[in-house]
Order: sequence, then structure tokens, then C-alpha cells
Amino acid sequence: MSINKWGTAGVVSLALAAMAGTASACAGAGVITRIVGKPQDIVILRVGSAGQRAPVARPRVLEVLCESDTIHAQNGAAATLSIDGAATVKVQAGESYTVVARKGPPTLAGNAYRNVSDHLLPDMKRQPWDVRLRGPGPALGFALTSLASGHQNLAAGSQNLLVRIDGGVGAYKVQLLDGAGSVLSQAAGAGNDIVLTRLNLAPGVYVLEAADSSGAKVEAKVTVVADRPPLSPDYDGIADREVQAAARAADLARNNSDTWSLQAEQVLNDAPTTGLDRESVFKLIESYGA
Repeated sequence: MSINKWGTAGVVSLALAAMAGTASACAGAGVITRIVGKPQDIVILRVGSAGQRAPVARPRVLEVLCESDTIHAQNGAAATLSIDGAATVKVQAGESYTVVARKGPPTLAGNAYRNVSDHLLPDMKRQPWDVRLRGPGPALGFALTSLASGHQNLAAGSQNLLVRIDGGVGAYKVQLLDGAGSVLSQAAGAGNDIVLTRLNLAPGVYVLEAADSSGAKVEAKVTVVADRPPLSPDYDGIADREVQAAARAADLARNNSDTWSLQAEQVLNDAPTTGLDRESVFKLIESYGA
């Protein structure tokens, strides 16, 4: 791993030299999984079509990185990267890292990252620069606003169920009721992410209820189905299982926002934790169909 210190003059000179180049796409050698601080303080310089280094505009979580990209963190920001063949790389403030060449034979990761870059990253870049602060604030509601339609599906079987709350006044309580109105599971917490554990759901219609400490309540119908969600195989080549789950989940919500967005959040919630900024990906999932 090659991490170096940059001076301010070095950043300025590289940025000026980059103006003549144009950043180009690539097969993909990894992704940004977390940004601490302002995204605009993560500087990515990429070899452009003219052979000169050009800056990548507005880098975000899930930004696909190319071989030989140089990533620099400035103004107190830091970035965590998932790099093929190099696992997790952290670039702290004042440091730079150059993406290394892949080792071994070609893998499916190149095409998988291309799909992330083509389909998901444009939507991620439409999200605000700064992560929206959740509750207390507006009226109590589900972060996944399409739950209100009553058309969201969940796959049947044993599972934990993540329910994300927005607005209201913490702490929060969530309940899952069956068609007869009996409470099957409940959980409470001060945060906006509440998980109902050890569910075993048969096909049928269920009701999610959420309440905050002020007494406000919201509810939504959820249909549990025997069908499995239509997860795309396009991201199978991504070695980082959390990034792979994030790509699959965002893709599922992108193409099926009215029916499978709640399941998409479960796909990501069930993945092993390797450092991804999940809040940003959950926000992307929730933006589809909103």
C-alpha cells in the first residue's frame, strides 16, 4: 500500500496540471466505501484521454476507482476504500494513495464495477453533499416513504427486519402485527434504525406500526410473498461482500422501487460489516420512488 503525505502546494500544482485532461471511465479496481468530512475534500486525480491527470467531479460513496487513480484527503477529511487485491485502505487527512494494479488473472469485478458506475453512481451523485440529519424534526414517518403505498413486499422465511424511522421525537417503538392484529414482534430504541429480530414470516399481509415518545403513530401494510426478490447477478464479481450487497440492494430498489425497496434495505442490513457508509446507501435506496 502506497500512502504518502502531500503538501498544499503539491495539491494545487496537480489540480492545475489536471485542467487540460479529461477524466475517463475504467473497468474499475475498487470503490470508496466511506467519507469522513466533506466529499469535496476527497481529491481523485485520474489519467484522462490525453494522458494527463484530471480531477473526478464530486466523489461520493460507491465512487468507482480506476487503476493508477491518486486519492488525496485534505482539510481534515478522510476516506475508506475497498480495493481489489488490497482489501481495505484508509486515506487519512493529508495523505494520498495510488490505486495499485490488480494481481492475478482477470476477474468479474471489472464488469461489476462498471455497472455500479453506470447505473448507481449517477443517482448517488444526485444526493445532497451532506448526509441529511434524521429526527427529531418533521412529523413521524417511515424513512422509506413508499411503505405508505401498502405495496412493499418481503420474502418469506426466517429473518431480522430493519425498519428505518424519520422525523418525530425519539425514542421510537416498532411493532409487527399479523392479519388478525396480534403483535408478533416489537422493539424500541433511541436511534432511527429499529430491528425486529428472529422473525419467521409466512406469506400473507402484515402491518408495521411505529410510534415516537410524543405518542405519534404511523403504520403501513407489508405483503410477505413466497417469491424471491429479483436480485441482479451483475455484481457477483465484487469481492467485498458489503459493497456487493449495497450494489445489489440499490439496483433492486432502482428497478423495483414500488415493491422491493424494503427488501433491498434488508439485503444491505444482512451483509457483513466491512466499513461501508450504509446511511448513504440507505438514502439512495429510499430516494427511488420517493
